[in-house]
Amino acid sequence: MVIKKGEPWLLWPDKISYGINKGDIGQTFEGDNSFTLSMRIKILTIEDVKRTIFAKVPNYCGIDIEPNNRLLLILRLNRDGIDVSEYLTSATEINDDFNDITYRYDKTLGLIEVSLNGMITIEYHFKDGEKLTKESEPHVIFGAGNFPSNNFNMNLCSYDIDFLIISKSFISDVEIKNIIKSKNQSTNIVGFYDFKKYTDFKVFDLSDNCNFLHKII
Repeated sequence: MVIKKGEPWLLWPDKISYGINKGDIGQTFEGDNSFTLSMRIKILTIEDVKRTIFAKVPNYCGIDIEPNNRLLLILRLNRDGIDVSEYLTSATEINDDFNDITYRYDKTLGLIEVSLNGMITIEYHFKDGEKLTKESEPHVIFGAGNFPSNNFNMNLCSYDIDFLIISKSFISDVEIKNIIKSKNQSTNIVGFYDFKKYTDFKVFDLSDNCNFLHKII
């Protein structure tokens, strides 16, 4: 499925679902548990500008593509009671074919990493007094850094996407491949999408948690 430039999609905050969403997927990335977000995408917006793959708001955290085609991880951290941002650039470039991108957090080790096509390309070790910032109703936008109605920090991006996995655990690349192949979702999966079952405005969640992706209109 293609996420078109200027037509981002959204993983709604839990309160908007009226109890339909399960697994508290909106809280997955707030640091109370380890987590994994893994996706396979082909970038279609080929421009020398910053482009956002996904962004978690309102406590902004996400992955952009820099004009030099390197990934940029933006982390929003609380450091001894003060909220700060860290900007981490990948060591390798994204290519013009399909790319496997995985963003994950190991709570026990205090480690965040991003892998690109099976290679760890960004790594961040938490320092004493650091933790991820938290919000009561976080939500994730795919293909933009903000809502179109806000008209700032958009960094619009079009890409073809053929899977997305969201888990409340740290999953290795080998495990991710096995999950995709076997459809075995025993690893705390809260959202699983192959983008084969969708409408013009909704992508269905194959994990049966009803965590649909919605087109922003």
